[in-house]
Amino acid sequence: MARREILISRVLTEVVHYTKAQLRIEYPLKVSQHLQGYLGYLLTKQQQIIVTEAKKEDITNGIKQLGVELIALDQWLESSQPVLMGAITTGTLWQFVQLDRHHHQIHQGLESYRVPEDLNVLLPILVQSLLA
Repeated sequence: MARREILISRVLTEVVHYTKAQLRIEYPLKVSQHLQGYLGYLLTKQQQIIVTEAKKEDITNGIKQLGVELIALDQWLESSQPVLMGAITTGTLWQFVQLDRHHHQIHQGLESYRVPEDLNVLLPILVQSLLA
């Protein structure tokens, strides 16, 4: 809970400040009986970005969870945007995942970003993802 309050929320409130995006926390999403749950964070503007907190510092399982959430969001959204962007974080470590909606492929970013060391790189990525 402390990671969420101190690290993740601070980064996301900065993103909201710059983009005027809407931030939803623990956002419920139900596509079907098998595809439902809560998105840790959902930021919406012109594009959507999901940020999910990784449990127990486990980025690998967090990326799997994020992939499922992106698939669910793809089925739930009516927009025609070709790519959905997601971010997985432990609070101090951030990684990105994209869902290509036309080819139904998930792409994991190769870079990891550390907070606070890489904050000057991470914030522009998050802001641009919402404004693109």
